[in-house]
Amino acid sequence: MQEFYINKNSTLPLLKMELLCDGRTDFNKFYQLIQTKKSLTFSMEDADTGIIKIANATAELVSKENTKNEEYLICYQWKTRDTKTTGKFIGRFKIEFDETYIDGIPLTPTLILPIQEQLIIYIQ
Repeated sequence: MQEFYINKNSTLPLLKMELLCDGRTDFNKFYQLIQTKKSLTFSMEDADTGIIKIANATAELVSKENTKNEEYLICYQWKTRDTKTTGKFIGRFKIEFDETYIDGIPLTPTLILPIQEQLIIYIQ
């Protein structure tokens, strides 16, 4: 589980998710593929009620600084209305790709992140 904390009515800090190389996927191919993204969005729902608080808001892909390899962070810039309500929320990033093949390998046209752990957001 990944946890993120932000104060009520705040727009900072940015929500950032780093793409981690776990050795099970070809990282270079993923970075090549992410360049062809059609859209990148962020959604957030109340952990207790399941009510959607943010639905498919635009997120950004930002190049990570001071690295040898080309690496990226997925970021969401909060709006004041996003953090009006305190509580525990579940966040998800969605990447939709233009291409569904890379080097002849079929790919899922939509990827929901994080994959292995939930992103828990606490507005306090």
